[in-house]
Amino acid sequence: MFPMPIRSLLAPVLLLAATACREPPPPVAPPAAPPVAAAPARPTGPVRWGDIEGRVRLTGTPPPAPVLATSATVAHVCGDQAQDRSLVVGAEGALAHAVVSLQDGAGLPAPESPAPAPVLDQKQCSYEPPSLAARAGTELVLRNSDPLVHNVRAQFGTNRSVFNVGMPLEGMTLRRPLPATPGTVHIRCDVHPWMRAVVRTFDHPYFTTTATDGRFRLRVPEGSHTLIFWHERLPARSQTVTVRAGETVKIDEAWDAAAFHQGAPGKEGPP
Repeated sequence: MFPMPIRSLLAPVLLLAATACREPPPPVAPPAAPPVAAAPARPTGPVRWGDIEGRVRLTGTPPPAPVLATSATVAHVCGDQAQDRSLVVGAEGALAHAVVSLQDGAGLPAPESPAPAPVLDQKQCSYEPPSLAARAGTELVLRNSDPLVHNVRAQFGTNRSVFNVGMPLEGMTLRRPLPATPGTVHIRCDVHPWMRAVVRTFDHPYFTTTATDGRFRLRVPEGSHTLIFWHERLPARSQTVTVRAGETVKIDEAWDAAAFHQGAPGKEGPP
């Protein structure tokens, strides 16, 4: 036994040694972060294609097409009257030259083959066809099939001039760029003011126009798509379809003749 003074001196030393030999408590682990949801994998396989076939009609009695006087200088080629072609309706109400497009076209992969350049002909003192669809920013091919002097004045929207070119020679062909912004381009001939046409442009390649029998066809990737039906003298309509790979979906769309805009052609209807 140590004497009392030595024992009192050793007590603090022994307490420090015992404290130093004791292991420190383990650090407190931070709370676990919540698991991060994995992003859905994008499909990497080839695009699977299907088709949409349809027919567009006008039901009821279509309004009579106005007959427009031409001029004495062109009567020997085009006659003394021209028919307004802003609304062309065939047998059983078949609606020609209506524009059909996909609402979701800008987000889809490129089609299997590019569409040919749109062609606007001047034939018998009329624009043929009176309505076209085209990719915004591409070229419009202009052709003069008449032995007459024409000019082509294009206006975007309501007041923006796109181009104005003279075409004095039969068989003459020119190319002119369309606006890069999608919309509606109105075409006029200043020499022959009864000549009118319209070009509907898109920021994607999924569009077409109806034939003289009102029929159209679009090849599209499989999936759900909303079709937009547009005509400058009628309110726009839509229809949603589901297309499966290798299959053809057949649809019909119809406007009532009562929806026809009685105003002058070139005025856009409701979106």
